[in-house]
Amino acid sequence: MANEFAHDKMCTLWDKVAETTSMKMSLSRDLETYNMDSDANMDRAADASDNSNANGSDREFIPQDYRFQVQEGIVSEESDAQDLVDRMIPVNRGKSIRILAEIDAKGLRDPMRRDKVAQGFGRDLANYIDLYAYQSMINGGTMCIKNDDKFTFQQGIDAEVLMLNRGLGAFDKKLFLANSDYAQVAKDLGVASRDVLVNDALSRAKIPDLATFDTMRSDYLVSLAGNTTSNLAVTSETKHTVATYGADEFYLDNRFMTLPVTNGTATNFPVGTKFTIAGVNFLHPETRVDSGELQTFTVKTSTTGSAVVSPALVVDGPYRNCSAAAAAAAAIVILNVKESKPSLFYTPESTVIVPGRLPVPADGAGVRSVEASTEQGLPMRMTYWYDGHKEKFIMKGLVYFDVQVVYPDMVGTILSNQA
Repeated sequence: MANEFAHDKMCTLWDKVAETTSMKMSLSRDLETYNMDSDANMDRAADASDNSNANGSDREFIPQDYRFQVQEGIVSEESDAQDLVDRMIPVNRGKSIRILAEIDAKGLRDPMRRDKVAQGFGRDLANYIDLYAYQSMINGGTMCIKNDDKFTFQQGIDAEVLMLNRGLGAFDKKLFLANSDYAQVAKDLGVASRDVLVNDALSRAKIPDLATFDTMRSDYLVSLAGNTTSNLAVTSETKHTVATYGADEFYLDNRFMTLPVTNGTATNFPVGTKFTIAGVNFLHPETRVDSGELQTFTVKTSTTGSAVVSPALVVDGPYRNCSAAAAAAAAIVILNVKESKPSLFYTPESTVIVPGRLPVPADGAGVRSVEASTEQGLPMRMTYWYDGHKEKFIMKGLVYFDVQVVYPDMVGTILSNQA
């Protein structure tokens, strides 16, 4: 009976943790949830060592749409046939976070103390998940607006136009304002005419949607470090060839490519860096017409002499996205020259949160478990056991998940105060 009493209390406690977490999350709650299932392709991991992860459903592959070259005229030839390239996007699940705490037998009976424990667990888990989502999207997005001055309404319009030029006009659009940018907009509203919802801005700290964006604000700030390195260049001519498999016969992730970088290191060309390459413009993805504007890239990983960057630079065929290959000695210009608190603009399908569960053995030496889920469906597991000597319940909260920027070209950052 005592064990069931304790279990009931733990279930109630963990339900409160899940409820508190749901309330505290802002960005991550807005992300779409991707539940791994048999609809995605799990045949091949990115390399041989990852096959076990694929079989364990921690990595799956989502096929992208096919694209083709349109040919003019009525008569066709056998040589006109175009290959089908299966571009597979890996969705991984490998992030886990935990909190370990103790509550004594007397404390377990105290409703106020249980509530405080639930609030603490929920607040800190939610903050971590939200910050992880925010940082993942800052580091993963390939669109970028560099603003020399403070954030204004104009940057919202600029973001919308950029998304139109990137072929995203038909997509729903989200704008997640860093609270420093939000404060600047609210300040501008305070001195604006009464036809722009000033009353809402002043009385409810609520700003209207900017441009055609569904607009939110952050509860915290995440920084992107400034970088004034100016002597970076492309070492040798580089472009990416879209293919289904790489040389190792495992799926090739066509979102990324390796760029040889003269003078580049992990320190002066770190993860998340936003940059352009001289002479490389982006193409409209539907018409494949040169936009006349430089393509923006972001660093995924970096080592001495090279970096893995996104997007992969493609100049040939139906998947081309850039006007020219990166020429040898072409200058690399970093956009985030000063530290910034980036705002995000993105489409809902660009980024997913991937929930996961880890089993607890039935014969786990007295360890019992409680399962709960956030409002969004993110599983949370608590294991607990009783220490008879100390008269304490030991609790371990665990969330197993990941955040994946599936389509980097549908996520952008706004960098303010860069002059």
